[in-house]
Amino acid sequence: MNEQQSGNVFVPICLLAVAMVVWSGFQASQLYQERSSLANLRSNQETTFRNAEKMRAQLEALASGTQKLATAGNRNAQAVVSALQQHGITINPEAQKPQQ
Repeated sequence: MNEQQSGNVFVPICLLAVAMVVWSGFQASQLYQERSSLANLRSNQETTFRNAEKMRAQLEALASGTQKLATAGNRNAQAVVSALQQHGITINPEAQKPQQ
């Protein structure tokens, strides 16, 4: 009777172990696919991000130049800076030096 009980216990434990290994493999493959998808999304966004950085640098340079013209007494530049300040946008030419 002892042999029969040990045989009855071995099969369920073996099936449980196989199920755990299969489940772990499935989870690992799902995580790998998600990681690959996220890596693809990031690489696709790199170009857009670089273009946005370039555009921001150009805008900051334009705003800085406008502020310098306003400080030098240019009336049109003063009007632009004044309009920007009314909308809550301040220009700080010292903080907008190009990064190297």
